[in-house]
Amino acid sequence: MVRQLRQKRIIKPPERYKYPTRYGSHLSMVDEEKTGELNKENKVVIEDEHGYYITDESRLDSGLADPNRYKTSRLMWYKKENPNV
Repeated sequence: MVRQLRQKRIIKPPERYKYPTRYGSHLSMVDEEKTGELNKENKVVIEDEHGYYITDESRLDSGLADPNRYKTSRLMWYKKENPNV
């Protein structure tokens, strides 16, 4: 009986991650429209699978983890003020 159950199980290959890395910020993730709305020098708005966050331009493609991408740094207020998001 156990052999029959094992044979029916179909294993999907894992999906490829949508962004270049899980912890770093990259130029391909920058949202140009929202960065223009931010209107701050050397700051960019980035979107990942969890939402938007603000970081420095110097953190883009640095090869290091970006602390602004952590869950505690999320822009929850940005979505509340802008209902169009």
